[in-house]
Amino acid sequence: MNNKVIQRLAQAIEQRKDIALVMITQTEGSSPRGVGSMMLVDRDGHLVEGTIGGGIAESKAALEAAECLKEGVSKTIRYEFEVESNDPQKLAMVCGGKIELFIRVFKQPDHLLIAGAGHIARALYQFARVLGYFITIIDDRPGMLTKEWFPDANELISGDIVTELKNYKTTEQSSIVICTYQHTLDEAALAAAILKPHRYIGMVGSRKKVALCFQHLEAQGVARETINEIHSPIGLNLGGETPEEIALAILAEIQAVKYGR
Repeated sequence: MNNKVIQRLAQAIEQRKDIALVMITQTEGSSPRGVGSMMLVDRDGHLVEGTIGGGIAESKAALEAAECLKEGVSKTIRYEFEVESNDPQKLAMVCGGKIELFIRVFKQPDHLLIAGAGHIARALYQFARVLGYFITIIDDRPGMLTKEWFPDANELISGDIVTELKNYKTTEQSSIVICTYQHTLDEAALAAAILKPHRYIGMVGSRKKVALCFQHLEAQGVARETINEIHSPIGLNLGGETPEEIALAILAEIQAVKYGR
């Protein structure tokens, strides 16, 4: 069973999903399972693979693991088993004994997906790299989408921007920025990305361009509440007009959304 746990853990990391590994590290007296037993828990406290014995101990440990994922911390927890107990660290289980668990958090880096490889994209990439983002850049211009221009990007995807956006798998931790070289392409890229999982989505553009784009999205059947999620005109109002200043405002807004500010 532990082999399956390790396989699912590797799969979750490859797919950039937050996951917590819970392992029994010590037991005393009777316990549901022995040292080395493992389970995987997702951000919602759901069991993904494995078991540490089931019952109230497993349920409570899964909730603890979900909290650890939200806080981004690993820790050791201990439970005592008693027939009756009001102590949160003493669980009402007839087996008696004690158990120690280690919760190891595997929290994936924030993901930034940039549609476009121009000057704003390059400045945004440079700021995001400092903050440790996993950076994906999509563009259809091989001359712009180069390792010389984006040396430390995690993914450079060359091809039709709209098609590649449709095919790309994002998560609830993804931030999507649309900044291509053409207004009509921006609109098509936004339409391809808006219904994908994301934490943040924004598009570079003037108020007039943005209003027209939103009208077109609504005419295509995109719900108004979904359109309202789009940050556009993009970025916090920090002032400035250079690519670097615009990129700073965009990343500042992404960070504000991340922390609920």
